Amino acid sequence: MNEERDFSAEMNSSHVSRFDLVLYSALGCLNIAIVAIICEFFTVSAALVSVIGVAAYLIEITLISLRRRRTEKSAPDVNVHRFLEESGSAVFKGSQTPVLVFNRHGKILWYNDSAREVLGGVDNRIGGEIDEILGADFSEKEAEIRIELDGKAYSVEGFTLSERGDGLYLCLLNDETELSALEKKYRDERVAVAYIAIDNVEDVLQYVHDKFASAVSYIDDLLKSWAASMNGIIKSYENDKYIMLFDSSYLDKCIEERFAILDRIRDARVGDGISVTVSIGVSRSRSSLSERELDARDAMDLALQRGGDQAVYKSEDSIEYYGGRTKSVYKRSNVRSRTFVSKLSALMSRSDNVIIMGHRYGDFDSIGAAVGVARLAMLSGVKVNIAVDPRDKNIAPCVEMMQKTQVFSQVFVDYAEGLDLIGPDTLVILVDHNSLGRAQFADIATKANTVAVIDHHRQVDAMAPTVRISYVEPSASSTCEMVTEMLESAVSSQNILKEEADLLLSGILLDTKQFTRNTGTRTFGAAQYLRGAGANPTDVYNLFKTSPEDLSKEARFHTSIVMYKGNIAIASCDGETDESYRIIASKAADKMLTLKGVDAAFTLVRIGDQIHISGRSSGEINVQLILEKLHGGGHFDVAGAQVRSDSIFSVLDTLKESIDSYFAS
Repeated sequence: MNEERDFSAEMNSSHVSRFDLVLYSALGCLNIAIVAIICEFFTVSAALVSVIGVAAYLIEITLISLRRRRTEKSAPDVNVHRFLEESGSAVFKGSQTPVLVFNRHGKILWYNDSAREVLGGVDNRIGGEIDEILGADFSEKEAEIRIELDGKAYSVEGFTLSERGDGLYLCLLNDETELSALEKKYRDERVAVAYIAIDNVEDVLQYVHDKFASAVSYIDDLLKSWAASMNGIIKSYENDKYIMLFDSSYLDKCIEERFAILDRIRDARVGDGISVTVSIGVSRSRSSLSERELDARDAMDLALQRGGDQAVYKSEDSIEYYGGRTKSVYKRSNVRSRTFVSKLSALMSRSDNVIIMGHRYGDFDSIGAAVGVARLAMLSGVKVNIAVDPRDKNIAPCVEMMQKTQVFSQVFVDYAEGLDLIGPDTLVILVDHNSLGRAQFADIATKANTVAVIDHHRQVDAMAPTVRISYVEPSASSTCEMVTEMLESAVSSQNILKEEADLLLSGILLDTKQFTRNTGTRTFGAAQYLRGAGANPTDVYNLFKTSPEDLSKEARFHTSIVMYKGNIAIASCDGETDESYRIIASKAADKMLTLKGVDAAFTLVRIGDQIHISGRSSGEINVQLILEKLHGGGHFDVAGAQVRSDSIFSVLDTLKESIDSYFAS
């Protein structure tokens, strides 16, 4: 059909060219005759009349050419209308492909017999709305969309025929029912890979040692029963780890049920009522089976680093989380800490220099951990620096205290100095956070070829490709606890400066609220080590003292407390604020948690063009999952988020929606 149209156009073009030649010749002869008559009967200059005649001839030719061009521009539209009115309807009428013609407003002007069958019978659809008839938005006239009509799948392609007046548009409905069925069959039969790990097998071993085999066997039976219900196979490759293969069609049901197996295992009790939890990493990506297995392994590592008792589904485009509604399982063994120290020391030794950074708006835990890791770097004999923001008033006293010591007098650098220190073999170590974007200076973190991470917060996303090693332990009370354990395995407490010990202890005290939350045997073991290094609780306590001005700022939150859902306290502070309100908001949230009947507390404050949110929990509610929906993160009972918004009330509404979603899931 296109070939016929092109041939017709060529014929029309050649015909027009011959006609124009004859027309131009006739006009030339006519102008010559007129010039001759004027010269014969009038006393005028022959040269002047000839010039006027030539000019008139050129003007005539120009006018004819302009008219011809305007005609050529409008001719295709006219031809299209004529084509549809005459031969077009006959061509499309017998087509097996459903065809509909409509105007700019979506009104159907014409459709063929195939379209009549698809649209259901003899009803006249002329004048109907195409969006309503197809059941989809077709405002983009040349879009390609997929619809379902009468149980069949169609891809709809749109074409613009004319834009004159109300316009003329055509859409073709291609039946893709069989193709969709084949795609679904391929997707359903594609093998999904899952890794499963028992989170607290050490607890089971400690409390029911004499019944360990039967206890693990009970969980083993639950997992095998779950695999059998999905026609899958499951194999154990360690006492507490499994790999499972099953058809992807069953994965949709797991996602729909939000991996109910997590609840069934958690509700089970072994020994003297001990609750067991598992972590699951699963993938069914369209890549090869080996790559799918690697994705599932990465997903399980992410589930463990986020605290366990959850399933992580890694698809081609995103990572989804299910579960994670219980606190992280406390690990009593520090074997992983000793192993990480060995890896980190080797990485330091191969580096030209080390730069350590906490997160933006640092606190005692981030600066204390940075100082502790700097001591490890010094033991490895490598040049080390800590990048800090000199304008950060919260950590300024800590930096000043350390700079008074000879060892740390030249260690601290600002953004410009840190950026100059980056080289091809520089190692950047991030402490108290696990995202390059949250680093004190993100530019420094992203420019480094080698990065290490030490953190106790739940991991939200996969690590950046430059992260060579990571130690993420959500069960730890603080990053300072983790770093203290690393120091304990590498150096005697007698070789630690008192100032270093004070800062490490301050980080532990901050995140445990003076040993009242998130503490375990390892927490007190770390504190004992620091006490042996000269840490003085009285000196550390002086770092926590609040000025009268800050106390009055905190009162602004306490006077605006409202209760939500009966057990969640929310307070907001709008109006005139400054950078100090970041810390004050977190302190206010901590204080609100001491109120009777409060299981979680949130504070919101506007600083510049951002709304900062601090979330705290007594251990019953996972504030991290709530604030993840606002692109935040943190720990099970300590989390935060920053939202760019003009209205603190709109962010408050979004926070409430996230809380509702948390309880509804």
